[in-house]
Amino acid sequence: MTDDNAWGDLLRRVIGLTAEDLRGAELFGRIAELVARTTDADVCFVHVVDGSAGDLVLAGATSGFDHLVGTIRLKLGEGIAGWVAEQGEPALVSDKWDDARYRYIPALRGEEFSSMVSVPLLRERRRVIGVLNLHSRHAGHFGEEHVLHLQEVADLVAGIAQTAILYERLATKEEELTRSAARTIELQELDRRRLAGEIHDGISQPLVSAWYHLRAASASAPTGVVADELVVTLTLVSDALDEARRATIGLRPAVLDDLGLAAGLRSLAAGLSGTLVELDVDVDLEERSPRLAPHVETALYRVAQEALQNVQKHARSTLVRILLHRRAGGLELSVIDDGLGFEPPAVPRPTSYGLEGMRERASLLGARLEVHSVPGSGTTVRLLVPTARLDSAAP
Repeated sequence: MTDDNAWGDLLRRVIGLTAEDLRGAELFGRIAELVARTTDADVCFVHVVDGSAGDLVLAGATSGFDHLVGTIRLKLGEGIAGWVAEQGEPALVSDKWDDARYRYIPALRGEEFSSMVSVPLLRERRRVIGVLNLHSRHAGHFGEEHVLHLQEVADLVAGIAQTAILYERLATKEEELTRSAARTIELQELDRRRLAGEIHDGISQPLVSAWYHLRAASASAPTGVVADELVVTLTLVSDALDEARRATIGLRPAVLDDLGLAAGLRSLAAGLSGTLVELDVDVDLEERSPRLAPHVETALYRVAQEALQNVQKHARSTLVRILLHRRAGGLELSVIDDGLGFEPPAVPRPTSYGLEGMRERASLLGARLEVHSVPGSGTTVRLLVPTARLDSAAP
């Protein structure tokens, strides 16, 4: 017989678990151990309703059965636990072998236990979100007082379970969003590489051929208007070839793939002509092993690249600082210039200094993009990536 003090202590201990950083099977397993110990039960199972599948799944168990979590499922109405979940009523079973509702599951070693009590985990409007099952080797081990007190425990566990279920759903959704972001960035990079190949094969190679032909013609042409026009044309083709090469390099940054983000940022800084660039990268990011997830490195690189292109095209700055630092809660990339600045548009436009592209990449990462600019006082572009998004591996 379990006295009222023991039941009260059980409730306090279960409440205490909510203050610990426990999730899923570990949380429900600890609850199962506490309940089994208080009631002198031999085993305790916590089942929760899987809303997507419409059945009960084992979410937590006492030691010896915890490896089965997530593998045992019961349809609503199937077995005693399924009946309790379907009816929303407790079941007190003195000898389960005499109960027509009982369903034998070999993995749960039902042959070792005779009596059981099963109570529903109820939420608002008596909505069942799970079932708490206790088993004993002895027939008649549980009585009506167990049902009454266990229902109090079950009501408390139901609230904990609902929070845990919502957390798991949120975590699952977060993982799906991360995978989707990684895949989207990967596809964007594949498109860029395809375009780089097309520029190299379809534009650069013919330009190189034209450049050689023009050079030969210019060398053999007599002086005069034709010769002068050949020189001008040769210069135009040479400039176009340089632009095509820069575009190809920008579309497919091999340094990022080979050496990582810090090297990629150094490469971007080296390519910014006519402006002094200061690069400040945390040492742990310079030497980090393993590296950040590929899609995260790519997104950070592209935001920096877009910001630097904006500087070169519009800012007329003399100094640009690129900062990549660890911050509380994540990673911060900043591109700061001392140029003309601008008035950020209230509504982003596709032509607004490339802001739309940077915002799209920030959104894919689940990051926050901040743009601070005042006309005549320069611009700061800051990207803050949460820690949870830094090491998520691409699919």
